Amino acid sequence: MIRLQAPTPTSVGQSLCRALCRAALLLCVAGLIAAGGAPAFAQSNGPIVKPGDTRGTGFHPLSPLLRLFGVDNKRRTRMKEQRPKQRIQPRREPVKPVIVEVPKDADARVVLVVGGDLAKDLGEGLEATYSEVPSVRVDTLLFADEGLTTDLGGEIADRVQSVVQGRRVGALAVLVGSADMRDFTLPSGAELKFRSEAWADAYGRRVDGLLSAARRQRTPLVWVGLPPPKGPARRSDFRYVTTLIKDRVEAANAIYVDVWDVFLDEEGGYTSYGPDVEGRRRRLRDNAGVGFTWSGKNKLAFFAEKAIARVLGSSGAFAFEGVEDDPNFVVLTGRIGSPETELAGAEDARNAPVAGTPQYRLIVQGAVLPPASGRVDDFRLSGP
Repeated sequence: MIRLQAPTPTSVGQSLCRALCRAALLLCVAGLIAAGGAPAFAQSNGPIVKPGDTRGTGFHPLSPLLRLFGVDNKRRTRMKEQRPKQRIQPRREPVKPVIVEVPKDADARVVLVVGGDLAKDLGEGLEATYSEVPSVRVDTLLFADEGLTTDLGGEIADRVQSVVQGRRVGALAVLVGSADMRDFTLPSGAELKFRSEAWADAYGRRVDGLLSAARRQRTPLVWVGLPPPKGPARRSDFRYVTTLIKDRVEAANAIYVDVWDVFLDEEGGYTSYGPDVEGRRRRLRDNAGVGFTWSGKNKLAFFAEKAIARVLGSSGAFAFEGVEDDPNFVVLTGRIGSPETELAGAEDARNAPVAGTPQYRLIVQGAVLPPASGRVDDFRLSGP
């Protein structure tokens, strides 16, 4: 016979106490697992889950206890791993491309670039500009870290003249002065302080010597002015020197290309950025604030080439081919390949109207020319 004994209050209390202790112990273990403090044997390479997530296992050892304390084990919460934020790559400025020149003509005219460090930037830009023009070749005569006030300054004009002699040089493109903000000593031993009146006179004479060397060789000269550098003090010195150069060049009736304002911002201050030759905003100046990036070299060459085209004419990179023979173009200063400053038809003009020609009847006699069909001055009715 099996006897059933009713539980005593003491036994009921002991059982309840043991149950609560087990529950507390299990809760501590569950907290350690949830906080990442589980022992080594509980670690795995699987995804990190919160208590109650039975995905992929089918059973959770704490499910009964969690249900007892009201935790819904049907909710499956997975901690999402955060992906590292993608870094924004800075926009890379264009680098110098590989310039492939077309074969040059045997009688191609030469654009000789002369000067110091900035002339090297100008030469690279012009080489790219004329790379597809077979009738023009770009050569350089560079003096690294030299200028008109350095030890070599008094010899630059003679060296240019010796190089030009016997060659088919169509134009000289000169860019010097970036190394001239300094005192210098004349061959006589006289020391000249920068910005002094004696310094300005001596510097002007050296500019005149370079202009005279080109004139003696009957070589057209295009002088490109200095660009504004970074820093107000240095910019003031550059401005002083480039003003002296500009006055001398214009007094000699040579072509001066002023690029000072081209490389300033809208408020007249220095800026490393600006529109390139295609109108896109690019970095134009190097880190030192004196030289140019590849986009800046192209822009510098763009303005220089426009002046060189006045000398080279239709063989220039951006000049119109066959303008002289096209009746749709009226070249007011004569042929586009010559640097005339007087309009065609001046007092000493040689193209006087010939009697009997339409030009004579229109200009001299004032007769109205007969209308030509389809021309804008043909006012005859075309319909019935």
